[in-house]
Amino acid sequence: MLFLGVVMSVLSDMKILERIYQKELHISPFQVENIQPSSVDLTLDEQIEIPKKNMEINAPYPDSTQLKEYFTHAHLGNDGYILQPGEFILGQIKETLSLSEKLVGNIQNRNSVIRLGVNVGLSSYINPGYEGKLPIAIHNVGSFSFHLIPGMRICQLVLSEAKAVLKDYSKRAEAKYHAEKNITLSRLSEDKEFIECFQKFGSRTTKNQLIEFLNTRITEKSRDFINHLSEEQKKLLGLT
Repeated sequence: MLFLGVVMSVLSDMKILERIYQKELHISPFQVENIQPSSVDLTLDEQIEIPKKNMEINAPYPDSTQLKEYFTHAHLGNDGYILQPGEFILGQIKETLSLSEKLVGNIQNRNSVIRLGVNVGLSSYINPGYEGKLPIAIHNVGSFSFHLIPGMRICQLVLSEAKAVLKDYSKRAEAKYHAEKNITLSRLSEDKEFIECFQKFGSRTTKNQLIEFLNTRITEKSRDFINHLSEEQKKLLGLT
């Protein structure tokens, strides 16, 4: 995502409510009591993806459909899920989020959760223009098992203003995770540089071929940034 301008200060509770009223921020279902002084608590959905044990994966080679074979889908139900020390899973927030091009989001840990050794702040950044039910990476870095219960407040959303975004996430051709409803596994293999490499060398691309291709591509794609800016972009940057 390309930004022009600055990312401004974190929104307060009053500013968060103002953005919701102005329809620049949508959270559904929304509980007013979950608004903190400068964040919004988000809750845990029922769906999780559990990595299978004793399986090796050579990322980024598997495509998104093959990647499903490495995970077990589960529904938390009334029993929830006991996250063991050292265990990593993918969860999902219950709320559907929609950010305008004027907002940037970050997922942060709740103090009460991280103090028990559970890190939910790994998948932290939300681009302007994003819409969907955000997956969250949940990692038990502590020494205690932790009971994940659907509906519990699991993390918090911190919002900032973004000034003069040229193209928000929803308008980008490579917006792989826009409007996601279920947990979307990594789509790293769909990065344009990997697609170009695999198209050239096929499914048996070697590590050396990949490294050489990526380094060559960086050189070829490098260019004089200023000379390739439009007049509108130069104006936004204050260069005219």
